[in-house]
Amino acid sequence: MSTTTSSSSTSASAVRRLKQVYVEIPPSPLHTSRRSSVPSLPSHLSFNNVINHHKENTPLQAHVNEHAAGLPQKRKNDSSHWQATAKKSRKEDTMPQVHQDKDGDPVICCHHCRNKRSPSEIVQCTFLKPISSKNADGRRCTTVYCRKCLKNKYNEDSVQKVAASRGRKETGHIEAAYIFKCPKCCGHCGCWKCKHKDALKANEVSSQANHLPGRVNATSKDHGTTAAAKAKVHKPKTVPKVTWSPIPTRLKLEDAEDRIFIREFILRFSGVQGMTMTLTQQEELESIGSSHDPLDDDDEESTPVNWVSEACVKNIILSLIGVLAAEEDSSATLVMENAIRDIRDAGANLTKIWAVLSSLRESLGRPDDSGRGRTAKGNGRGDDESSEDRIILEYPDPLAAPVNHNIRSTRSLATSGGFLVVTSSQMVPVIVGLIKTMMESHAIRVAIDEGIKEGREKNRESRELVRLENESWKSFEEKHKSDPSKIATERGIHKAKVQDIENASKVVSSAFLSRSGPFGSDQDGRIYWALTPGVHDRKYASDYIVSRLPNPPKPKKARNRKQRQRREEADAQELGEWSWFLAVWGKNPNENSDDDEPQWWGFWDPKEIRNLANWLTSKNDLQNGDGGGGSTREMKALVKEITDYANVLEWRMLGEDY
Repeated sequence: MSTTTSSSSTSASAVRRLKQVYVEIPPSPLHTSRRSSVPSLPSHLSFNNVINHHKENTPLQAHVNEHAAGLPQKRKNDSSHWQATAKKSRKEDTMPQVHQDKDGDPVICCHHCRNKRSPSEIVQCTFLKPISSKNADGRRCTTVYCRKCLKNKYNEDSVQKVAASRGRKETGHIEAAYIFKCPKCCGHCGCWKCKHKDALKANEVSSQANHLPGRVNATSKDHGTTAAAKAKVHKPKTVPKVTWSPIPTRLKLEDAEDRIFIREFILRFSGVQGMTMTLTQQEELESIGSSHDPLDDDDEESTPVNWVSEACVKNIILSLIGVLAAEEDSSATLVMENAIRDIRDAGANLTKIWAVLSSLRESLGRPDDSGRGRTAKGNGRGDDESSEDRIILEYPDPLAAPVNHNIRSTRSLATSGGFLVVTSSQMVPVIVGLIKTMMESHAIRVAIDEGIKEGREKNRESRELVRLENESWKSFEEKHKSDPSKIATERGIHKAKVQDIENASKVVSSAFLSRSGPFGSDQDGRIYWALTPGVHDRKYASDYIVSRLPNPPKPKKARNRKQRQRREEADAQELGEWSWFLAVWGKNPNENSDDDEPQWWGFWDPKEIRNLANWLTSKNDLQNGDGGGGSTREMKALVKEITDYANVLEWRMLGEDY
């Protein structure tokens, strides 16, 4: 008994020491072994074997021993222990964070691909970063890269590079068993975080350069009229330069499209009976997946892309089931009403909410293969109702929980079949499945028909307003025939008013679309997305048109002017709210770019969006095209959609102070 107790306490002590220590990586790709290649760490090794493996193979064994020797053997509850552990040593701050995979093996997150790799596949930078004038030596860079990214993305053979620097010392690097300066310290890191920051810095530099005083056009100043005319005639076709700013998100195309689909559906049918989404929650849906992504350089943990809050997910599910229960006239109505009550009682616990949805799907799902239709359980009537007489609910299971999640409560795991839901992003496929079921309901078809009629009425109002503005302009021209200069001055104001009315009409019409989707794609397969304006913009655009009609109706209540304010440039550059920029999925078109994988790009400046439209026109030679080909027509339609979106976005960004 004593032997067993001592061995278990020793094993527990080893595990506790591993959790408290920052193990300095890499042991790899340079080992003291004579083999040319380094084998990956077997997944079946225990924690004790992992510790021994690091002690034998890491080139920085002395640092690991220093950490292990300085740790307490047993936790103490006195204040001296907490004061001692609260202060981290400088060496601990320079170590990469070690996590655990499903099997409990240590893994480290690569800075570029954000994937968790075995320590034998990781290389840590040895460069010293200056942190202050007092500390001349600096602090070691904590950035780590995996061998695969260094080989494929940066064309660097980490094994040979580290082996060649064995035992060498170099100024500006920490004294280690090898010398390695990472791509980030070299200034050419190609990950999405570094590219986003570089794009923001480039935009700041270009904006400052554009505002420098005393800029003159040397070409037009030095050459005469004849030379300028000849240069214009023989000027070669130039393609505009476009700044491609990466959106700070790790979302793939399919995941982002699912979230966009949910957002557009909720905003379009928020007025249907049974929908209980608040304005705040509708605005929350604009954060498709970028505003909450970690951008800290020291955060190397691969976390799932965040979505909305748990309360918002709960209200979405209650709204969708509420619409189905409101129009259903069968035994399934009571089952859905009971499910709604149970979801409300579950609070913000997504695991409990999924347990209720799983039971609801079991009760109202499609009949099994034996031909026996499932009955609506829990109705208290005991009748066997055919599935043809009631609604059928079909939706998939949630996504798997992240590996590094912390289990806070396991009470509802038994009722949910052991399925743990800890993030709102896991519920995206479930909500998409509920929406697809709801789209076949009678309430949605009625809302679409009513929306078409209301949209026609709003378009009639905007056309009437444009007609009145044109008549007023004709009267002004007749009155001031003798003053051409005044007519020329007022003509620009008249065109601006007409453009504002058209922009407001497009914002209003977005609330009555039967379906939404991307603008289209270009010849290289890049897909262009633009979300519809938010609820406050739609309300303001509707009031803008109605208030300018003759004899406008008196508003029921005073409009809150704080609801729609001028869009600040700093907020737009963050690329967090997807309804305020044009999103493009695809590869970077720049020839000198190292990006070989598609990702999300954002264009928030209306001028830059028009420049993008001109870039597509020049690249596809749409100005000289005859328009007969299908691809040419599609590209012209795409350019027109992008240009119209730039005009509407510019009007929206002005706020109420235009």
